[in-house]
Amino acid sequence: MPALPLLAAPTADDQEETVTSRLPAVEVRDRRSQGDPRPGKLSSATRTATELTDIPQTVQSVAVERVMAYGGRDMAAALTGVPGISNVSDTRFDAFRIRGFSNAGDMLLDGMRDDAQYVRSLGTIERIEILKGPAAVLYGRGSGGGVINRISKQPGQEAFGQASATFGSYGQQGVALDWNRPLDAQWAMRLNLGREHEGNFRDEVRGTRQYFAPSLKWESGRDSWLLQAEYQEFLRTPDRGVPARVTALSPRNTATAYALPVADDGKFFGAAGRDVLRDTTLALRSTLTRAVAPDWSIRHGISLFELDSDFDNSFVSQSFVSSTRNLQQVQRSRFQQDLHQRNLQTNLEVLGKLASGPLQHELLAGVEYAWQKRDPRLWMGSANPVSLRNPDNRDNRDNKGIVPQPWQMNYHKASNLGIYVQDQIDLGGRLKGLFGLRWDDFDIDSRNQLRNLRSERSSHALSPRVGAVWEAIPDQHLYLSWSKNYAPVGGDVIGITPGTEGNANDLGPQYSRQVETGLKSDWFDRRISTTLAWFQLELYNRTVADPLKPGTFYQTGLERNRGVEFSVAGEVLRHWFLRAGWTQQNAKVLQAEPQFTGKRASGVSARNGSLFVSYAPPLGWFGETGLIVEGARFADRDNLVELPAYTRWDAMVGYRLQRADFTLAATNLAGRRYYASATGASQIIPGAPRTLSFTATYRF
Repeated sequence: MPALPLLAAPTADDQEETVTSRLPAVEVRDRRSQGDPRPGKLSSATRTATELTDIPQTVQSVAVERVMAYGGRDMAAALTGVPGISNVSDTRFDAFRIRGFSNAGDMLLDGMRDDAQYVRSLGTIERIEILKGPAAVLYGRGSGGGVINRISKQPGQEAFGQASATFGSYGQQGVALDWNRPLDAQWAMRLNLGREHEGNFRDEVRGTRQYFAPSLKWESGRDSWLLQAEYQEFLRTPDRGVPARVTALSPRNTATAYALPVADDGKFFGAAGRDVLRDTTLALRSTLTRAVAPDWSIRHGISLFELDSDFDNSFVSQSFVSSTRNLQQVQRSRFQQDLHQRNLQTNLEVLGKLASGPLQHELLAGVEYAWQKRDPRLWMGSANPVSLRNPDNRDNRDNKGIVPQPWQMNYHKASNLGIYVQDQIDLGGRLKGLFGLRWDDFDIDSRNQLRNLRSERSSHALSPRVGAVWEAIPDQHLYLSWSKNYAPVGGDVIGITPGTEGNANDLGPQYSRQVETGLKSDWFDRRISTTLAWFQLELYNRTVADPLKPGTFYQTGLERNRGVEFSVAGEVLRHWFLRAGWTQQNAKVLQAEPQFTGKRASGVSARNGSLFVSYAPPLGWFGETGLIVEGARFADRDNLVELPAYTRWDAMVGYRLQRADFTLAATNLAGRRYYASATGASQIIPGAPRTLSFTATYRF
């Protein structure tokens, strides 16, 4: 009996186990302040999560939440003010120039090619990552200016929900829902959906966009499987802006001098009530990661993307009427389109770490196969000329008797096989290296169904990349890199022209290369980060037309851009944040046809950037204000129409509660008149005047 209490009493180990089993789990995270504009690790530059200071190239990130707070809903709004990026978007699709070079084929979605011609929404996107300079080692063909990679919202184990409503100038109104829920310890789901009506200061121009994006994620230790689906529809009035005024003509009836547009910024030069454009997209993606050893894993991704784009669009095709040499009217054309595109892409990658003596390696090896089909069908007709100053956009008499005729009925099919390797090496002594190589085989098959013609071409290319980062002193990282890119015939906007005269279809790939060096720094206990970069980017075998033989080209041209870029971001004082960037560059055509030699690249300004200061405590009042600066740039290749430089002032103020935010934002607060972009002398897009946007958000 005396021994029973001793038998019943728990031992010290039993007591510790009992107490431990009752303690709640505590998770510790290293996280910056909520308002800090700096991103964490990014994947676009290496396809692995890498610190910015370890990447020997300029990489930037744009938080979509901040863009949408100002009422922005597309890529053009998100990339305005980003150093080195110029907007040359058309009403039909997104287009930008990165460091002076077009990126029409360099758009990505979660690392997968997204090169179709459409206007992308931001409702399902977490952030946008921009890798500046050639990126063919990881992503294959491209212009060389860089890639823009949208990173979508993904499920997580934290339960949250957010509903928002937006009201703004010119009839803007919309609602959105972002809902995330863990299903058990390993599975989670997320749902994003929204609908928005877009008003516009342009006469007769309006649009409605909607999206629905469910996703599902399984995580078990180092293994994961992400399934995503996304449907978007954007119905709008196509708007190509206003034409410049012709001030001089040659004896051959070609414009030799222009003045800026004389029409009011709100004037619509299309066919009101008839012009319409609808983009419908469907994207399905799967990413499976499986650990095969303690430091090794296999990652498989597959993406299916489909676009249906239909429009009926009347627009200015020439800034004067040539038949009567009338400079007070403009010629218009009418096009109807039925476009279908499908992209299928799959990647299989092996990722791992190993040591070779004192060296530490982070390896990536992959194989990629992509198949693309593009089926554009176009009908063309004429539209009535209208006044240069005061167009009659309701004059649709061309509906009677002038019916658009079949103009282009093509079918294009492309396939690409790529094999790539990358090695991120820790060399010791605060020195790190990056080496990569990719081999690509690109095949294009195009058919002209109107003329029953067919052309097929193949091309091959090697794309190298080498770089190094040296932490000379703590938090000061010097870097140097060299990389190369290629652009095959038919690989930009998918397709070649069957039956064309000359050698246009027989040219080899165009190549671009970049040398970049700079300094990435952290200051004041890593509260502020800066990047200073110098770069030289060249398209060194630019296609040049023979002046005497139409349709004959030589790859002897040279286009070069040299520049300096600086950016700074971080927490200046408690709850006070700074984000700014500036680029000074000289993008020039050095060797080309005589009429283009020595000209500046169209759409590219010599300087641009932004500066924003924000106050963002966890609760209570918050605000931000800043400037966006864009230098003068030419609307056309002949450098006849120069769009003036401008400075835009934006600001926001709001109040944050535990579960709700209320934000009032203004863009172009000073009401400055400016031109946002241009695709030619006859299609110049005016910037919006002062625009207000109010957003109410509730978290649950």
